[in-house]
Order: sequence, then structure tokens, then C-alpha cells
Amino acid sequence: MNEVTENFFSGKKALIVGGTGGIGRTLSLALAKSGASLFIHGSKAGEKADSLAEEILKISGEKPKIIAQNLLSSSFSELESSEVLESARKCDILCVSFGPFVQKSLHETNLSDWEKAALYDYALPGLLLSAALPNMMKNYFGRILLFGGTGTSHRKEFSTNAAYAGAKSGLNVLVSSVASEYGIYGITCNAICPGFVETEYLSESQKTELKAKMPLGRMISPSSVAESALFLLKNADINGATFRLDAGWSPTKSLQNKKLD
Repeated sequence: MNEVTENFFSGKKALIVGGTGGIGRTLSLALAKSGASLFIHGSKAGEKADSLAEEILKISGEKPKIIAQNLLSSSFSELESSEVLESARKCDILCVSFGPFVQKSLHETNLSDWEKAALYDYALPGLLLSAALPNMMKNYFGRILLFGGTGTSHRKEFSTNAAYAGAKSGLNVLVSSVASEYGIYGITCNAICPGFVETEYLSESQKTELKAKMPLGRMISPSSVAESALFLLKNADINGATFRLDAGWSPTKSLQNKKLD
């Protein structure tokens, strides 16, 4: 067994929703290295989840609990009796890196799109933190980390993804509310709004397009997100913050052709 590099979260249970791929996978590995026992949600079981579990076992000597559930394939009300919600009720650390992307102009956005954005980009994180708070209050310790969308750290206009961005922007209200009301219990709640992150979910053509939109012509790495996430989770003095991790990205400026001095 490899020795855990840091036992900061030893004895703590962490639930990572959307934790088997992309940002969530890197964050799961980082939390394992920090000593946490893990509940990791992913959309399905299989080689991807199994390989992550084996990698974490090598890191920490403890195999994580994998929760395989496609949240979008069933009704939202079914979450009430789900393993994901039950795990939230037991956790000390809650990280929600799941949220379907809806990219449509408002005049093209239909009922299904609105339902998906409202329920899974806003109500789901809210439901999970509501479930997690009682146990955190009892233990006088809790860490909640939500993930917003690119450019959703404050209110602004969006031309092709207003439904998604509106739901993600709403997470700022949850973050501030939890920090204000539950900080007295030793609970922190923060959010990261990353820029375009380079993950396995993107095609090479998509990566090329998104790199051109970012300052310095590169995307944000999952490891950078995980490092920032651990920074927020470990620091009890950071509470109610929405953290931009986008290298200064702006929708109103095209910086890809700007020469550095």
C-alpha cells in the first residue's frame, strides 16, 4: 500500500457527485490522498469506475464506495430514496461536480431543457446540501463545495445558454445562505466557477475551439481545479466564496490573438 501523502481529512467521509470522470475524478483522487473515505457517484458502473476504485485503493488502502446511478434517467422525486441522497446524509464533505449543460438560445429552449437545468443544475445541489446539513450540524463540522459554470460567478447576460447559466448562477445564493446560517456549526460552503476545463468528455475539435477562447490559448486543467478545491475545503476561514478559476476569461474580449509583452 502506498502511504497517504496527507491525512488532513482522515476520519472524514466525502461524497463526490459526478466523481468518476472529468473534474470529479481528479477531485476524488485528491481527496483520497488527503485521507478521506469516499462515496463516489457516477452515471454508470463499468471499467471507468472500477479503474478509479482500484487507483484509490492503491493510494489510501481503502476502496471507495461507488454509487452508479444515471440521475437523468429517472424522475427527480425518486432521489428521495436513492443511495446518493442517503450518502449525503452521512457525509462530512460534499462536492457536487455534476450538472448537465444546456446550450440553446432562449427562443429554442423547450420544456425538457428548462426542467433539466432547473432540477439538476440548481435543485439537485440544493437537495444534497439540505440532506447533508443535519449531520454536519450535529458534528460541528462540514465542507460543501459546489461547481458553477463558466462566467456564472455573478449576474450577466448569456446568448446561447441562459437557462443553464441562470441555474448555475443561482448556486451563489445557496453558497452565501449556507455560509451565513450554518458557519456557526463549523460548516463552510463555497463554489468554484471554472473556465473551460480540458476533460475526456470533449472532442479534439471542441478542445481546439475552446482553447482559442481562453487567455493564453489553453484550457484549465482538472488538476488545477482539484488543487483549488482542496484549498477551499481545507481552509475553515473561507466561507461563502464563489471562486473564479478561468484565467481571466471574458465573453466580451477575444484574447487569443493578443501578443504578450
